[in-house]
Amino acid sequence: MKKAVIEIGTNTTRMLIAEIINEEIKVIEKDLITTRLGEGVDNSKHLKEEAMQRVLKALKEFKAEIEKHNLKAIKLVGTSALRDVKNSKDFIEKVYSQLGYDLEIISGEKEAELIYKGVTQNLDFNDYIIIDIGGGSTEFIWKKRNEDEINMESIDIGAVRLTERFMVNRENSLGRNIVDDMSTYVNELLNEEIDILPGINNLIGVGGTITTMASIMLKTEEYNPESIHNYVLKYSDINKVMNILRKLTLKRRKKVKGLNPDRADIIVPGIIILLETMKNLRNLNLRVSDYDILNGLIVES
Repeated sequence: MKKAVIEIGTNTTRMLIAEIINEEIKVIEKDLITTRLGEGVDNSKHLKEEAMQRVLKALKEFKAEIEKHNLKAIKLVGTSALRDVKNSKDFIEKVYSQLGYDLEIISGEKEAELIYKGVTQNLDFNDYIIIDIGGGSTEFIWKKRNEDEINMESIDIGAVRLTERFMVNRENSLGRNIVDDMSTYVNELLNEEIDILPGINNLIGVGGTITTMASIMLKTEEYNPESIHNYVLKYSDINKVMNILRKLTLKRRKKVKGLNPDRADIIVPGIIILLETMKNLRNLNLRVSDYDILNGLIVES
């Protein structure tokens, strides 16, 4: 049976139409629109009207596609940006009145659980750490060798949130001092919030920052899930790319092959979160996964 799911994130709104055949997810249609619902949320704790309208417009486009497949019921969830604001109820009402969709705002822990369900559809390791860098939060899911317990944590830092906290003018290149300040901040937050013992061999990466890094390394003209899934990123390569990107103005960064122009202003902060995480976990290799929360929603729904 075909299913449709939508995730409203801090940076993007994404849709997946798929069905499960022989316990495997067959993707029928997948789409992403950069909507920046979390714009200014870190400071104001309120959704901007123009940000809500961007998401509503995207949802209407997705609804038209979903109806082509004769699907009426969908699962729609909101993540970090909607968890952090005081006017989320207003947005939920707008979504229902304009589209007839019920929007569920999920906790960081639930988000991590759905990421786990999605990624482990195509994961064959007995110990692993899954990291999902979003726009407003970063989720960690890990399992130690010879232990059955699955551990999940969510921290309130993501590519958009870090950008808004440290980058005054996004048009300019980033000086070494700004990069160092962001790196120190992320490292301190990781040490305070996340208690993962070293020694877990497999680091799995999910989310736009990480899949974009793979796209840049592969120099893809457009997103290619087949080549990106299971691609292995090395810390040294990630660090090299970060230093190249930070020295570019936003205008020049938007022309980098493999980098979606809509992500160009937040890519360096996102990469810094990734680099600090890899150092903190003492793991300098990361396997990219194209399976994520959307796949988890398909499994759960």
